[in-house]
Parts: sequence; C-alpha cells; structure tokens
Amino acid sequence: MTTRTTLTAARLLTESSAPLIHDAVVCVEGDTIAYAGPGGSAPAWASTAETVTDLGDTTLMPGLIDCHVHLCQDPTSSGLLVGMSSDQDALRRTMVGNAQRLLDAGVTTARDLGAPGTLGTEIRDRLTTLPHATPRMLVANAPITVAGGHAWSMGGVADGVDQIRARVREHAEQGVDLIKVMTTGGFMTPGSHPSQTRYSLDELTALVTEAHAHGLPVTTHVLGVEGIERAVLAGVDCIEHCGWVTQTGTQFDPGIAAMIIERGVIVSPAMNTACTAEHYMCPWDERDSVIGNLRKLIDLNAIVVAGTDAGIPLVHFERYADCLEVYLDAGMNHRQVIASATDVAAEACGLKDVTGRLAPGLSADLIAVDGDPTQDIAGLHKPGFVMAAGRPHPIRDTTLDTGDAEARDRIRRRLEAGAGRHTTGE
Repeated sequence: MTTRTTLTAARLLTESSAPLIHDAVVCVEGDTIAYAGPGGSAPAWASTAETVTDLGDTTLMPGLIDCHVHLCQDPTSSGLLVGMSSDQDALRRTMVGNAQRLLDAGVTTARDLGAPGTLGTEIRDRLTTLPHATPRMLVANAPITVAGGHAWSMGGVADGVDQIRARVREHAEQGVDLIKVMTTGGFMTPGSHPSQTRYSLDELTALVTEAHAHGLPVTTHVLGVEGIERAVLAGVDCIEHCGWVTQTGTQFDPGIAAMIIERGVIVSPAMNTACTAEHYMCPWDERDSVIGNLRKLIDLNAIVVAGTDAGIPLVHFERYADCLEVYLDAGMNHRQVIASATDVAAEACGLKDVTGRLAPGLSADLIAVDGDPTQDIAGLHKPGFVMAAGRPHPIRDTTLDTGDAEARDRIRRRLEAGAGRHTTGE
C-alpha cells in the first residue's frame, strides 16, 4: 500500500517563477507529489494521511540540484589529483557518506562528474537500494582525458580519435548518464596546464558525435579561453567552470561568449566556498575578475546552473548555498538564483519532467527553509526539512572547517604552481 504524507507550511514556492502560496499544503503519495497548493484546495485525505507534519513558519520549495560534485573526494584534504586511493572499499564508503552530506544541504539531485573507474555507476545504483533517503545521482564515471591530463588517475585516458570513440562506447556500456571530458588541464593535476587545450577540435567533435549517437549528453571541464571556444565549436552540451583562464590570469572573450549564448550551451561555473569574499582561494585570478567574468555571462542571459565542485579542498558538500551567494554577487536576482538550483538545473540535467518543481506527478524532492527565499536566500544555507523521493532525511548539524586565510592562500598557490599557471611576479 502506498504511504500518504501531508506537509503544511506558511508558504510554498512551487517553482522559481511562481508566486508564493500562503497557508500551503503538499501531499505526497509514495515517492510522488500528489498535490502542491493552498490548503483550501487540498485533497480530502490531506488531514488523515498516515503522516501529517506542520513545518510552521517556513517556505516549502523544490529540492536543490548540484550539477557538479565529486563524491569520491574528501574536502578536508589538501591533496592534488596525482593518484587515487587503491582502497576501493574506502572510496565506496566515502561516496555513500558524501551523498548523505548532499542531503544535509538540501541537495536532492546531483551530477557526479568524476570518480575512479566505474565507481560512479556502482554507487548511483547502490544508493537506490538503501533503506533511507538518498539523493538522485547522474554519473559520468572516469572523465575522458589525455595521457597525463587532468584526472588521468581516475582511469579515463584516451588519445586520438579512435581511442576517444572507443572510450565513449565503453562508458555507454557502463551505463553512465553523461560523458565528461577534460578539454583543458586543471589546477588539481600538476603539469596539466589549465590554460592549454589538450584535445583538438577534430577529437572533441568525434567525442561529441559518438556520445550523442548513444543518447548521452556531453559536459566538459574547460578553463582556458582556447579550450572554451573549441568545446563550443565541437558541440558540447554543457561547460564546467568556463574560467577564461590564461597563463597570467583570466581574459573574457565576448566573441566566444556570444557563441555560447547562440548555441544554447549550458554553463556550470562551479562556484563554491573558495569563490566567496570571506573564504576566497580560487586559483584562476583575483576575485573581482572571476566574478566579473561570470557577471558578463549572466548579463548576456547565458543558461547558468548551480554546481559546486564539492569534494575539492575546503569545498564541503554541506556548503552548497555558498555557490548561490556567489551568483548573487555576480548579478543574479533571487529568483534567478533559485532557478539555477531547481527548474533550470533540472532541465539542463534532462530531468524537467522528474524534479526541479513541486507539481503533481513529479518526484517528491523538497525542502523547507526559513524566510522567503525570493527575497533572501539565507535560509538555503540550513534547510529545516529535507525530503528526497518521498523519504524525509534527518539533517545533521555539522561545523565545517574552511581553513584560515594563510591555509587558503597556501592551497591556492600550490594549485597554481602545480598546474603550471604562472601568476604575475612569480
């Protein structure tokens, strides 16, 4: 028999552009929303459901989506991606634990964009069998990269068109949800040069063509300006970071940005705690430049979704909302921020008919937060209630260390030096 649950709250936001509903009710049957609206129009069984929970002076809204995480990584470590642990059982435990941390932040859906071998698909499938609430995961398994390239140690190395096509086919057979390719180097892999493009246009085009033939979207890690242009020309569906990185900083390119807009390429900038004013340690450039570049994309009406790169040093899964604060700093209004984390992100993930909104027939993924998030997103930092696919999640209260200023600066310089980005004066 399907279990019925009724939630009541002072306010309800069914999707990012919807008006707030007061004296609200959400009714859930099993893992699916049956009703979301004013209490006066709720179904007759709302008051007699097996579970009736009054969430008080809060706003019910869709569960959040993080479009870029790494469940296999430990944010308390300052290590670089020069090798992954050979202890597969330890990595499995880490990934399951980090999935629960996503729920602590109100994240009910996430994309895992890099894990060793086939751990991504394995853990994605394991989570669905657990007896408690877990986030919905879309996974890429090992990112496709050149020999010695960014994240090569995860096992996705492919050089040349033939190897690239074969690697995409292999990933498709593994059951991945999308393909992740490293178009440039990255700061966490020494010597991989984040400003330099690692795949030719022909190689990237072959990868995209093969992936699309298997019904798989492509997202790409890309930091350097040339790499961004090449990825867009190759037809990728989504860009991670889009950092405009050069050997000495960053340089926004209006012509490439215009192509991103014209072709409808989704941008997942992977903003996070390291990009906030209080804890800044992003190795790309000074904060004004990094935020300014993102502001230019937002002003051009680029499709921007929320992603955090959670798992990298000092970027904790529970601090998802730091990404949203950075988007406010870059010029988004509150409803645009909410859209980037809910319905726009769901559509970008191919899940617009599954999650991202609160409507009958969609998955019962929702959170309750203090205040009105259309006016102030402070409540998103600490949801008071989380439900994933109809299962409530008991939120844990955790104190998270983001390091002192000296530690953050040390990590930033280590990333810059290890990845070969030369800052002015060094």
